[in-house]
Order: sequence, then structure tokens, then C-alpha cells
Amino acid sequence: MNGEWCYFKSYFDKDTCEKIVADAQIIPTQDGHLGVNGNNLAVDSNYRRSKVRFINSNDWRFKYLFDALWKTALEANKDFFNFHITKLDFIQLAEYDATYQGEYKEHHDVFWMNNDPVFHRKLSCIIQLSDPNSYVGGDFEITETSSPLDKETREQGSVIYLPSFLRHKANPVTRGTRYSIAAWFEGPKWR
Repeated sequence: MNGEWCYFKSYFDKDTCEKIVADAQIIPTQDGHLGVNGNNLAVDSNYRRSKVRFINSNDWRFKYLFDALWKTALEANKDFFNFHITKLDFIQLAEYDATYQGEYKEHHDVFWMNNDPVFHRKLSCIIQLSDPNSYVGGDFEITETSSPLDKETREQGSVIYLPSFLRHKANPVTRGTRYSIAAWFEGPKWR
């Protein structure tokens, strides 16, 4: 591994970010939960307060988004991480709103003891969809290493990549609404 994290500043333009949020509005929303793939699901508002929508890779309306994610993931992986990644089945659009002080406390994205005999999450991705002037708080922070530069990674359309085993969090939003995408590239189980 050559790096702890990397990012593409303002990779998506404002119109694309707004299109992603608008197009996702037809997908049912649910409370953010803890767990994966229907296993160990729990809603714990002391730990995570957000509304989420899941976008599947076979949804034709978002093909451009999955294509862009694979393009940037392969580049980031080649230059920084060198993980064996083979699939991206879905992404999650998250809403963190000030009315409920949306946040996601410190966590990592690997479910070490999962029921999947083949795959682990290996490379996590966050896309900043909101204009940074439209909300207060909500900073994304990697807690186990030096965090990305707030000003640059808060830019609308920025894409951040980090190993899924690094602990990270989304701080509480105190004004406005922050929208982001989380994506998890999987590969053969860690050994």
C-alpha cells in the first residue's frame, strides 16, 4: 500500500451532483443502519443518524456513476493501494440533516465476520454531493491517520478513497443538509 487515502478534487461537477441527488429521490428511503446485506441490521440513533437510499449497479439511470466510480477506483487503487477488487454491487446515497443532527460515529466498513464465503469490502469511497456552503458541520474524518484536507475534500463533487479497514466518521450536521455517496469495492477475503 503506497498511501493511506487519496482524493479527486471536484471530480463531478455541480450539475452532476445535483442530478444524482434528484434522480435518487424515487428510490425508497430508510433510516441508516448498522450491518450489511440484511445481516445484523440495527438502527441505533445514538451511533448513526441518517436517511439512506441504495442504488444497485444494474439501475440504468446511474450507469454513468458506476462507470465513473470504477474509473477512479482503478486509478486510485493502482497508484495508492494495490488491493484485489472485483465487484461493486451497490452504492448508498446518504442524507445527513441538521433537523436530526445527522452523523455517523467512528466506524470501519469491513465486516470481518460476515456470512459471505468469498468477499470482503476492501476499498471505500465517499463522494461529496452537497455544496459546502449549504450546510455546517458534517465533516468527513479519517480517525486512524491524517485526515484529508477539509477544504478540498468538502468541495462539491470530490471523491475520497480509503482502505475499508480504516476507521472514519461523519461529524454532526448543525445547519442544512449534507448529501454523500458511499461505495464499497469488494474482493477476495483478506488473509
